[in-house]
Amino acid sequence: MASRTNEEDDDIYVTASDEELLYEQTIRRMRSEVNRGKTYEQACKSLSDVEKYLQKEIEEDFLKVIIAERHFGGGHGIDDIALLLDVPYEKVEELRNHMLSDLSGVLDRGKRWADSDLSH
Repeated sequence: MASRTNEEDDDIYVTASDEELLYEQTIRRMRSEVNRGKTYEQACKSLSDVEKYLQKEIEEDFLKVIIAERHFGGGHGIDDIALLLDVPYEKVEELRNHMLSDLSGVLDRGKRWADSDLSH
């Protein structure tokens, strides 16, 4: 959905797809920074041109992406990810646990839905 920020100026549109594209590009930029040996904090500094309201969300989501790819997908330990990104072990572990909790909740809701659907 597009929303015009100024009725007089037809060039200024903010769309969800523009925001999604910015989000994806920013995650790719952070990944590139880490792949070149930068720490998580250094990669976050590359977000200076991103709107503040998106920065925190992207920073946390990026950590989740790395955890999903390298821990769940690649079998790397939480300690390895913490060292790679120069992030406290506890922070990485907390995010991993939060991700597992979210997944567990989704699976529980799906199971309850399937069970109730089968009983009818």
